[in-house]
Amino acid sequence: MRILVSPLDWGLGHATRCVPLIRHLQSKGVEVVIAADGAPLKVLQEQFPGIETVFLKGYNVKYSRFFSASFKVALQVPKIMSAIKREHKELEKIIKEKKIDAVISDNRYGLYTDLVPTVFITHQANIQAAVGSAYFSNKVVGFVKKFNECWIPDNEGEDNISGNLSHPLPEGLQAKYIGPLSRFKPIEGNREMKYDLLALLSGPEPQRTVLEKKIIQQLKALPYVKALIVQGLPGNKEVQSPAENIDMVPHLNDTSFIEKIATSKAILSRPGYSTLMDMAIIGGKRALFIPTPGQTEQEYLAMRMEAWNIAVWFKQSSLNLKDALAKVFSSSGFNNNLYPVIFEKTMDEWLIKLKAKSEK
Repeated sequence: MRILVSPLDWGLGHATRCVPLIRHLQSKGVEVVIAADGAPLKVLQEQFPGIETVFLKGYNVKYSRFFSASFKVALQVPKIMSAIKREHKELEKIIKEKKIDAVISDNRYGLYTDLVPTVFITHQANIQAAVGSAYFSNKVVGFVKKFNECWIPDNEGEDNISGNLSHPLPEGLQAKYIGPLSRFKPIEGNREMKYDLLALLSGPEPQRTVLEKKIIQQLKALPYVKALIVQGLPGNKEVQSPAENIDMVPHLNDTSFIEKIATSKAILSRPGYSTLMDMAIIGGKRALFIPTPGQTEQEYLAMRMEAWNIAVWFKQSSLNLKDALAKVFSSSGFNNNLYPVIFEKTMDEWLIKLKAKSEK
């Protein structure tokens, strides 16, 4: 059986949360084909050396240095709709050329077809936007209904991560909650702390660079804070550390990544949904979240985590690392006992249905 897996190119999170899905498919003897481009493709090729890939251009959404993310994305809606139409046409060609038996799309709305069974993965059943939430949510539901199944990477009950983003389900949307997805496992045992702060940068430019420069500037004024900055730039060359108390690398493989998390007192990152799932599965770490300016989903998730005393958050424009580091240790961190790994059951049931269909 050959299954196409394709993540959205809006940051790295859609690609990284596909990792456990791909691992499980391969463990069941499935031949996985990756459809992606840019950084998501590099990340998955690093995770699965030699895996079969096909170039599928992404949406290439850009943020602005001056305008809010919501406003900038709104201006790019025509471009996004064009990309959805383009990938829908390209999908049927890929299915025939690569002999694909099923498709798993992580937030790529155009990857539906009548040729083979399709699954859509999303945590955004209810869009949280500055304006037009109901309109965009209805658009999303309309696209998702074109797929055979919808999987939501979250718990169904009260102990969930996404909150209003996928609870309750919009009227008319049939979906399965499959539990959080993360390529990591819980950290066990005690480790010697090497860093006071681990800063994990990600997301579209130029805001990734804006935050990087701000963090470096403030850390230089805090020489007693030992920090590691991971730029979130897979494939880039190593960079020189900007100060004695700051180490900096473009990217880390999983082994190094989890080791750095385990040996860091606090984590700074964007509150992207995939990052929250990773933190929930890893468990225990204190987090400082800095939403992308105007990215309403990240702002909602950050406020939700702080309201639960799981983490703290600051606006990028008013970030004060000295105050933030003092505040972050008053939070409790994630309790990974609340987020069991349960997605395999849904996948196994789906694979059984695919096999039965192919044998008819």
